[in-house]
Amino acid sequence: MIDIILKAWPYLLAAIGAIAALFFKQGADKTKAQAAQEVAEIKQKVAEQNAAAALSGANAAKERTDVENTIAGHPGESGQRLRDEWSRD
Repeated sequence: MIDIILKAWPYLLAAIGAIAALFFKQGADKTKAQAAQEVAEIKQKVAEQNAAAALSGANAAKERTDVENTIAGHPGESGQRLRDEWSRD
């Protein structure tokens, strides 16, 4: 009986190693998939933040244009000062 065990132990060890390798590979694949998912979520958040920043900048530019146009339409010194600044640019 011991003779059979001594002859078969390399094969048993190889089988145990193969099973362990499968478990480790599955764990690594799961970790890799989770990391890829986190990266995709972060990229999505960055894209949303960039879009929000661009929209905010566009709104600010529109607001400034509206205010300048309103001031420019006023009679008196404030409108003249603004038109003078425009002529210098």
